[in-house]
Order: sequence, then C-alpha cells, then structure tokens
Amino acid sequence: MGMSWMAVLGQAAPPFLFGLIFVRFFSVKLGWLPVSGTESWRNGVMPVIALGYYVAPPFMRLVRAGMIEVLNSDYIRAARAKGLSPASVVLVHALRNALVPVVALAAVQLGLLLGGSVVVETVFALDGLGYLAYQSISHKDFPVIQAVLTLLSLAYVLLTLLADLVNAWIDPRLRIAP
Repeated sequence: MGMSWMAVLGQAAPPFLFGLIFVRFFSVKLGWLPVSGTESWRNGVMPVIALGYYVAPPFMRLVRAGMIEVLNSDYIRAARAKGLSPASVVLVHALRNALVPVVALAAVQLGLLLGGSVVVETVFALDGLGYLAYQSISHKDFPVIQAVLTLLSLAYVLLTLLADLVNAWIDPRLRIAP
C-alpha cells in the first residue's frame, strides 16, 4: 500500500512542484542543500530527485504488473520444479522477460525527462539545455530554439532506437530473421 501511494503521488504532481517543495524543506528550513547553482554535486541532488520521482511511478507499476504475469508462467513453474533458487528464478528467468516493456517505456520517459528538464532547470537555476531553451524562448532567439529542439528530437530518436535494440537483445522473439 505504501509504494502504491507514493507512485500515485509521484505521477500526480509535476516535477517543478517537487522542486519547490524540496527547496523549501531541504534548503530553506533545514539548510542541507544549496538552493541553486552548479558548484558541487550537492546542487544536483534536488533536481535529480524531482525529475526521478516524477518518472518512477510508471516503472514501478509496469515492473510489478510484468512480474506478476511472468511469475505465473509455465516456464517459471518449471524452473522452480528444477530446484533453482528463488533468486535465480526471479533475477535470471522472470526479470528478463518482464523488462521488455520497461525498456520501451524507458526511452519514452527519458524523452519526457528531456522536456521536463526545462522547468526543473529553471526552478533550480541550473545552466543546462532546458534553461537555455527557456532563455531562448523568453528572448525570442529562434535559431537557438531550433537548435535545442533539434538536439532534443535527435536524442529522443536515438533513445527509442537504443530501446528497440536492447529489447531485441533481451527478447529473441523480437529479432529479425536473417
């Protein structure tokens, strides 16, 4: 029940809201982390958690659903009947087949992260591609906007290609016959 609640909350709230909450709590109240900047690794903690918490729930649900389906399969029962350890059954046999849709989702979610970074980098005043896009839109700098969108589009296409290649490596049924 606890993880389901966290997953619903993570997907319901946008990453910039988590960013603002993190700034208020961890920077202003507790003083543990810097509010903005790029001086050290500590500056990246809150933006990474804000973006990661937003994209984690679909993975949680998909892995859970996939593992439930795969663990009820005949070949898993056969692996258990052979006397394989529970860890071996789950990690070697079940997880590999449950990961096929997760890899496809990863490419889509990484593309979403690239787009979501615009707002999060603005909240944390980070000098990244997202902040450059925001500044370019604010100043109506069309060549830079086009360059940023081209880079993001290229990254998205390459991520989906990589996801397809990884899925073909994980699941031999997806490979093209010679």
